[in-house]
Amino acid sequence: MIPHLKAGLRSALFAAAVTSLTLPAFAETVTFSFVHTNDIDRIEESKGRGGFAKLAAVTNAERAEGPTFLVHSGDTLSPSLLSGIDKGAHIIDILNQMDVAVMSPGNHEFDFGADTFRTRMSQATFPVVTSNVREPDGSQPADTLDTTMVDVGSVTIGFYGLTTAETPVVSSPGDLTFADEVETARAKQAELKEAGADFVVAVLHSGFSEDMELVREGLADLILTGHDEHLLTYYNGRTAMVESHSQANYVVVTTITLDKTEDDGRTKVSWTPAFEIVDTINVEPDADIAAIVKRYTDKLDAELAIEIGTTETPLDSRRASVRSQETAIGNLIADAMRAAVDADVALTNGGGIRADREYEAGSTITRGDILAELPFGNKTVKLEMTGSQILEALENGFSRVEDVSGRFPHLSGIIVEVDLSKPAGERVASVMVGGAALDEGSTYTLATNDFLARGGDGYSVFKDAPNLISAVSAQLMASQVIDYVAAMGTVAPTVEGRIKTGM
Repeated sequence: MIPHLKAGLRSALFAAAVTSLTLPAFAETVTFSFVHTNDIDRIEESKGRGGFAKLAAVTNAERAEGPTFLVHSGDTLSPSLLSGIDKGAHIIDILNQMDVAVMSPGNHEFDFGADTFRTRMSQATFPVVTSNVREPDGSQPADTLDTTMVDVGSVTIGFYGLTTAETPVVSSPGDLTFADEVETARAKQAELKEAGADFVVAVLHSGFSEDMELVREGLADLILTGHDEHLLTYYNGRTAMVESHSQANYVVVTTITLDKTEDDGRTKVSWTPAFEIVDTINVEPDADIAAIVKRYTDKLDAELAIEIGTTETPLDSRRASVRSQETAIGNLIADAMRAAVDADVALTNGGGIRADREYEAGSTITRGDILAELPFGNKTVKLEMTGSQILEALENGFSRVEDVSGRFPHLSGIIVEVDLSKPAGERVASVMVGGAALDEGSTYTLATNDFLARGGDGYSVFKDAPNLISAVSAQLMASQVIDYVAAMGTVAPTVEGRIKTGM
């Protein structure tokens, strides 16, 4: 053999030997994406953003690029006016057309009780994954999964799902039970890894503190969360987390590039995320889903014309009335709010009552009438307040009566005497709650709307009060008033002296 060929052969053989020692037996790079949404009960767009048709369009665009999972982190069956009518059936119908990969229930999935939750799950044609919600006997709720696994090429993706353990406090799940989110996450991540998952996704509907505990412990590779309605992307080098605002106004797309190698019976996985926040104001709605949405919005228009009851007494929602004095309609609304959340007292602002009309005694009331009176989509929250804080709130409510301010309060469970001749902040002369004088040192529960709870109309004292039913867990005021009137059939609210002025 020619010497230089012999040397070249030796080099080639050495290179081949090194290659056989260093190259893994198997290696693959896989890319896949997650289109994420959460807290979406409004089916149509609003001011150019959001709604299911735009969400579908974002999803379709990603699917055209490669493997894509549409993931829903819950709070969708409620609250909305149409959900108040059909208990969320229209939402399931729309989602059934969108090829949802995984959904985990939010607390609002239980607003209509355990039986309605079970019914809606039986109607869903997509996987609903819930790892911490159980029947009273400890079994998995029918038509739901504890976990699920999906393959993309050689890569196995495992999903588990969690619902906030506060659901029994903020919703109506009946006899269903909710295990601790973090403890469940520890168990489910271990189970999925043991079952062969290369990449673990936690689909959550839980509070930010619980989300971050999962991040700190590394209890998933990717956390897709809801409940707080934040718009965020986060990555600490080990765990990525995403939340997509609400109503699909913004949609976060997370693309994972994953390298998987296997050698000598051992598997190694590494991955990197890329995030895209899609502002749906720039998205053309998907025509097929838009047609379904229109069918339901047309149905809502028809449903709003349906009569829900009759008033035996006249009602006055004129601007000058609801912003300056006790009114029968204000009492009706406050009573409905208080009953809906089982609070000691209720307070709502006259500026939130908007139809500016009179109803004669004997008038029928439609769903549309209530929506016209309460058009802002406010929700009823429940605050824990001291008597002194309630007194401060009342002083604010009567501080600008002469200006016909929208902060004027409408009350339930409270009788207040007010001297409007005195300076603002010194006008409340006496307050009675439940037949007894207000005790400034005692604690009461107060129903109000989420606008006031954020400090709106000068009610800054509400911002510091513990929120027993927060805005993200609350139901629509309008739906509660509609249900209240419908349940009674005939209402007869009057001006009964809850607010006594002119001392």
